[in-house]
Amino acid sequence: MTQPQRQSGTFAADFETLQASMRGQALSPTAPDYDATRKVFNGMIDRRPALIARCAGVSDVMRALEFGVGKSLPISIRCGGHSVPGFSVCEGGVMLDLRRRCRSGTR
Repeated sequence: MTQPQRQSGTFAADFETLQASMRGQALSPTAPDYDATRKVFNGMIDRRPALIARCAGVSDVMRALEFGVGKSLPISIRCGGHSVPGFSVCEGGVMLDLRRRCRSGTR
């Protein structure tokens, strides 16, 4: 499935539902913070997730995982973003951004 197909009306409606259900943020590729959020330490990695879930807690993680699994999308988890091969960012899937949780030391 290509990126434009994922941005169809059904995907957009489901994305809005996900975003409304989260305490954190869900970023689409058109969001102002999207490009800065997807970048990792290794500048040679340039992947574009279908969405980035900036999780504020466990419930956000659960909702984002349910969204990705329900749509058969790849899922990646980012905390520090220092994976040399760039495993913390997936192409065309759901990137769980846990950096705020990791930095604060909260659970």
